Amino acid sequence: MFRKKREIEDVIAKRLKGDAQKNALDLAAFMRANGITSEGNKKGDGWAIGGTVGNSIGYLMVNGAAEFPGPWTLWFNSCDFEGPVDDALKEAAWAHASPCGQCHAGWKDCGCGPRTMFGREFENLCHSPLMFYNPDAETLENAKKLMLMLK
Repeated sequence: MFRKKREIEDVIAKRLKGDAQKNALDLAAFMRANGITSEGNKKGDGWAIGGTVGNSIGYLMVNGAAEFPGPWTLWFNSCDFEGPVDDALKEAAWAHASPCGQCHAGWKDCGCGPRTMFGREFENLCHSPLMFYNPDAETLENAKKLMLMLK
């Protein structure tokens, strides 16, 4: 017996409610419209959706849980964030910089450390340097701009 492949929208509809669902569905539609692929991977009681752009833009965790990383979180993978961007986008990126939490078993070699993001130096950023935790609609617009930059 074959199982139907679960689409990102199905997972969002099942796991999220209210504004979180609306915002996540908006991101899913944006990703589809811009050729940003997503693949689901069952992770315990949640669902990790990897969105690949070029060298792999990041991951989207949708699990609806009350605790982090739920109900949903978008991480950007290791990327150089440089180039001409407006001040509002810089500020948004800086506000969502993700410091290393030594979450990897071999954290000394996990790729975390000093990084520069849009001209600002950070002492110890995670190997996924940007994290958008349960983003609202305005925050999501900045995340979309970053995705298009990396495409």
